[in-house]
Amino acid sequence: MEEINNRLPMKEFHVESKIVEVSQKDEVIFAFLSDFRNFDKFIPPDVEEWTSDADSCSFKAKGQKISLIFAGKDPYKTLKITTKDKTSYEFFFWIQLKATNELVTAIKLTVEADINLFLRGMLEKPLKQVLDKIADKLAAMDFKNTNEHRQDN
Repeated sequence: MEEINNRLPMKEFHVESKIVEVSQKDEVIFAFLSDFRNFDKFIPPDVEEWTSDADSCSFKAKGQKISLIFAGKDPYKTLKITTKDKTSYEFFFWIQLKATNELVTAIKLTVEADINLFLRGMLEKPLKQVLDKIADKLAAMDFKNTNEHRQDN
């Protein structure tokens, strides 16, 4: 099966969440999202075996083990996340922040990957739904009371 997948045409896959606004300064949100230990507060419920430290996390989703690291941080604007281990596809996840005024920050989540056309059709709608749910959780979050980290599994 892997041999067949390697021959399917690859195409850049790009999915964005809706843009949400959070009543908090971009600096506070950026500091919170710059630490993977905080991600457990908004990850989807079907994620299993979640473990994290400040700079990396790993989990199991739909039976597949995934490890992520920060690939870049542009203070108060962008967090870029990618896979820690070599995979059969290149994957990036961006969290973009934009202060709309002193106390309000807009957030958008973006996923990009090079995947075959067959998988693209299967993943686009569910991934958009997941990104929108995460964005909604971030919009509803009280960042003032998020200083404590959950104990890792």
